[in-house]
Amino acid sequence: MVIVESKTVVVRKIFELYLNGWGVRKIKKYLEENGIKTVTGKNVWSTSTIDRILSNEKYVGDVLMQKSFTEDFLTGKRKKNEGELAMYFIENDHEAIVSREVFKKVQERKAK
Repeated sequence: MVIVESKTVVVRKIFELYLNGWGVRKIKKYLEENGIKTVTGKNVWSTSTIDRILSNEKYVGDVLMQKSFTEDFLTGKRKKNEGELAMYFIENDHEAIVSREVFKKVQERKAK
């Protein structure tokens, strides 16, 4: 896992805004109005992308392996793992972008 510093600023800002009471739509508007591009270089953010960023354990340094798998190797079709295969959780796998405390607070707020 290679951390790109220019991208960490955006991820940390998303977490910060969310903890300050902003919803994903308001964060989307902020990112677009400030000309902050997505990781793929797009000018338009989706709320689902922002939501996934806020839920992704990789930003705290952990990895959950086999969340999805290749169902058909001939077509390359991927499938969400719904118990078909074992998943493996690796804590502290790589350097964190956000602290565990911040990540935990975000998950608590999302659960409400």
